[in-house]
Amino acid sequence: MQDEFGSLIRRRLHCRGVVQGVGFRPAVYRLGGALGLAGFVRNDADGATIEVEGTADDVARFEARLPASLPPLARLAQVESTSLPPTADRGFVVAATRGERRGQAMVPADAALCRRCRAEVETAGDRRFRYPFTNCTDCGPRFTLVRSLPYDRARTTMACFGLCPECAREYADPRSRRFHAEAICCPRCGPRLWVCGADGQRLADGADALATVRRFLSQGAIVAVKGLGGFQLACRADTAAPVLTLRQRKRRPRKPLAVMARDLGVAHRLVQLSARDADLLQSTAGPIVLAPRHRDAPLAAEVAPGIDDVGVMLPTTALHVELLRDAPFPAVVLTSGNRSDEPICLGNREAMARLADIADAFLLHDRDIARRVDDSVVRATAGTPVLVRRSRGYAPDALPLPVRAPTPILAVGGHLQTTACVAVGGQAFLSQHVGDLDTEKARAFLREVALQLEAFLEVEAATLAADAHPDYPSTWLAQELATARGARLLPVPHHLAHAAAVLAEHDAFPAAGSDALALVLDGTGFGPDGTAWGCELLRVHGDLRFARLAFGEALPLVGGEAAVREPWRIAQAVLAVANPRLDLDALPLAHTVERRRRTALAALARSAWPEAHGAGRLFEAAGAVLGLCVRNEYEGEAAACLEAAAARGPDRATPWPEVVLDPDRAVLPQRALLVAAARRLLAGETTEHVARGLHVTFAELWAALICRCVPSATTVALGGGCLVNRLLRADLERSLAARGLRACAATDISPGDGGLAYGQAVVAAVAGERGCRPSFIPSSCPY
Repeated sequence: MQDEFGSLIRRRLHCRGVVQGVGFRPAVYRLGGALGLAGFVRNDADGATIEVEGTADDVARFEARLPASLPPLARLAQVESTSLPPTADRGFVVAATRGERRGQAMVPADAALCRRCRAEVETAGDRRFRYPFTNCTDCGPRFTLVRSLPYDRARTTMACFGLCPECAREYADPRSRRFHAEAICCPRCGPRLWVCGADGQRLADGADALATVRRFLSQGAIVAVKGLGGFQLACRADTAAPVLTLRQRKRRPRKPLAVMARDLGVAHRLVQLSARDADLLQSTAGPIVLAPRHRDAPLAAEVAPGIDDVGVMLPTTALHVELLRDAPFPAVVLTSGNRSDEPICLGNREAMARLADIADAFLLHDRDIARRVDDSVVRATAGTPVLVRRSRGYAPDALPLPVRAPTPILAVGGHLQTTACVAVGGQAFLSQHVGDLDTEKARAFLREVALQLEAFLEVEAATLAADAHPDYPSTWLAQELATARGARLLPVPHHLAHAAAVLAEHDAFPAAGSDALALVLDGTGFGPDGTAWGCELLRVHGDLRFARLAFGEALPLVGGEAAVREPWRIAQAVLAVANPRLDLDALPLAHTVERRRRTALAALARSAWPEAHGAGRLFEAAGAVLGLCVRNEYEGEAAACLEAAAARGPDRATPWPEVVLDPDRAVLPQRALLVAAARRLLAGETTEHVARGLHVTFAELWAALICRCVPSATTVALGGGCLVNRLLRADLERSLAARGLRACAATDISPGDGGLAYGQAVVAAVAGERGCRPSFIPSSCPY
């Protein structure tokens, strides 16, 4: 482009993706300056705008080097380049943000403490030595800090902290790692730390506060810690007494507790970590990683009773580093700062009111938290790690939609492990973890999260998507909002949402006129025929019609909902009816449930009871048959105990030949699996071998059934909460691969109900763009 400026050209680059709050502008500034270009970079409503001016060769070098020059947290999704007339600018600058309404700017997730900041915290003489709020452009709070976009300090909870001269110089110095780091601070100008007792009396400040807390923890106390996205409850993890005290006060009798290790070396001592697991622990997301514990790990058994996996994390902030520094214990239990089934506490006063009867002391600071965000949980597997809970470090990173949503969509999930999701244009923003909606506080939290996410993205949904179950509190919320706004309400069948989530994540959602297969395995979901589904092979069409090609055999819920809490009821009923000659008194189940109760239930087993098809119910009942767990204290406990036993069995097992498919029905024989498990146990097979064999047989039966139903199948999506089970997931993938089928399972979302809102948003976007609605096709497999 030749003109009066000679060989100069000017180019404008519109950048979309994760480009705000991640050091994008400083990196662009340094690259522009290094190449001697003129121009600017600034945040805008869609992400960031860059204008560069120089010779054609230098501008081309800039565009070529840009992706590789970005900091660790930045991610370019799209770059649009436009030629402009040169202006003879001099120098390259970071320009002020324009005050525009948000367009497509993506929301930054929180990032765990980076290595360079940790080195500063641990270096005597550094001005941030042992400062608990140290951060930079590569790490620190983002989503829990920013109130609105674009991401500038004035829009964060750091706005009230004026910069000292040293921090101001770093902020303005393009050579500094903290150049335009919006959360920048130091001991002179940043947040302050203190500790107080349960009575509110202030006990110590700063470094003395941390020393006091370490002493309290050493003595077995429970301490509430104000973390990144809310409060956490801490106690030492190597002795039973404080763990049991925490369980009693928190009303969490057996559900596993997470542990924070001092460093990676300690984490390796606690659990069996692969290189990929170690990378996950040290990643910017910094999740809790579930991995098998070492038998000699310095952990109290009460941390995760009945199962082998322990959730381990590394310090995610400098505050956590200091909490464990020089402590006489290598790790602490660090769990959500709440009472069970309630949201985590956000502010100091709220925490001291709600946790006063749980915590002995409170480690507090004066930096506000913009929104509640709990820790993420990832499960280590032989293949791709499984996101059990997608929250801090991941939320609300954008997920893809198969089509552009014509209008904004708000999806509100289901009843368990709930999240919300807002879809705008071609992107879906899945919220942080909300949890189960069993209490009014939890339901209020879902409303808070949903409306806060809309406000943050500066949209009001014109379509509300919810589970088709009429009695879910999330459905009621969607109905209320739709009525108040005059918006469209779209009920989405539970298992269609599970299928849609996995298909959309893998860019495999069917186009109009085509279809896809999905195997959905979970505990319970309201089926469009009015029954409880949960073990279904679905054919999903691009116009949202879906058919149930095969399913798991129904299991009796003797006692109704009580059978979900007490899976021994399902086991006893199935065994009593299917094979009355079995010596049920010789099963381990007989040692955990009174004979009188078992006999009474067996007499009722042939009566008409609600039925459920869920694979989760099968695995829980099998756990009861083996005497591993007869009552679920938390969702899926019996199934988790079954998997733990199976993991102690042989790596590979032979499918049970006595359990076969009915040649005339597209039904997986779930009752026969329970009978076979009981027979093998009575014949002397070990609990571990029986548990392992059940997993392999279940997977083999499904692979055979899929091929029988759809001989031309090439790909099957795997969804539903049962896919958190690492053995089941691996067995299914192996059995399908042996028959030439490719399995695609959830990776960037939870396969369980935590990903349900994303699936609902996908369905709603397709419905709006293609002018259709979900429609169930009552049919059976044609063979």
